[in-house]
Amino acid sequence: MKFSFKQIISLVALTSSALVTSAQTYSADESKLYEAAKKEGTVVWYVSAPIEPMKDVATEFEKRYPGIKVEVLRIVGIQQYQRFMQEVQAKRHFVDILHISDRPSMLELIDEGHVAEWKVPMHDRFIPSFRIKNHAYANYTTDNAIIYNVNKLTAEEVKILESSWKGVLDPRFKGRFAVSTMKCGACYASIHMFLDPQMKDEYGVEFLKKLAAQKPAVYAETLVGLDRVIAGEHDFTYWTWESIANTKWMQGAPIRWIRPSPTPDYGNSWQAVSKYAPHPNAARLLQNWSMSAEGATALQQKYGTSTTMTGIVDRRKVTSESWYRPIQKRYDPDFKRWEAEYHKDMDMWAKLLRDAR
Repeated sequence: MKFSFKQIISLVALTSSALVTSAQTYSADESKLYEAAKKEGTVVWYVSAPIEPMKDVATEFEKRYPGIKVEVLRIVGIQQYQRFMQEVQAKRHFVDILHISDRPSMLELIDEGHVAEWKVPMHDRFIPSFRIKNHAYANYTTDNAIIYNVNKLTAEEVKILESSWKGVLDPRFKGRFAVSTMKCGACYASIHMFLDPQMKDEYGVEFLKKLAAQKPAVYAETLVGLDRVIAGEHDFTYWTWESIANTKWMQGAPIRWIRPSPTPDYGNSWQAVSKYAPHPNAARLLQNWSMSAEGATALQQKYGTSTTMTGIVDRRKVTSESWYRPIQKRYDPDFKRWEAEYHKDMDMWAKLLRDAR
């Protein structure tokens, strides 16, 4: 049988691809994986969470596995997806571990084959809603919270805000709080809830219009707004999330937080190994550790977040504070609607805020 030159090239490419795929095997034995990771020496971790606490988490990994340096870069939400895809298209691969605060983006990366299949040893200790196939895991929850400066709100005002998400519409709060138009999971979750068809009579677009009419300070980066609350320039954020509040509180910031019911609470930041990881063994070692009891404890201690891993006791200091209240009623996002409406809803929110100025 004769082959054309083009067919020969195609066969060579397929054979080479198969050889590369078969050669890329990674040990399930931790000691062997660690030895291979030490030879690589580095692992690059793109995160969505605040940079300082995640660097602290990375330091715990470095203590556990000497000889491996973790390089942490914060790129939030959809921007991380865009950055990664630019690298893929340019065939310039930098990142080993992705940590994206946008579930639809992670789903797309998995469906298109850009994320490695890697089943962590503790896979079964994550319920199905906190894992995507054998590829990605949400190892902590995100829940929306109103974070306030304790020196700026009275006890009566705290009760008003705590009673309902609509408490913010009280005339006394006009111009006193911060919001964000940033595109990230935590930034969208409450909007997603307010626009839930089953809640349209209580909230809906009309509620968002009234919220915008309260003349909040608008920030493109949600953490900048929080810093301005801590500094006393605004009285509270509407809304951020508990773990970042806990991080700042542990650092001594004069803040507390409340979570009206229902509270969006879900797996937001999804972590996975890049198919093109330059340091593939170190990437898998970090992924295993992140999804272990030791990694979960590090997240609690350094980032102040509650883990999704079953069987881990919540030992965060804040839970023993007299003012602290756990979530009373959870709101579970509809991720199909989330994926379909995310950009449209966020663009509408930004426009409502602009129009209200």
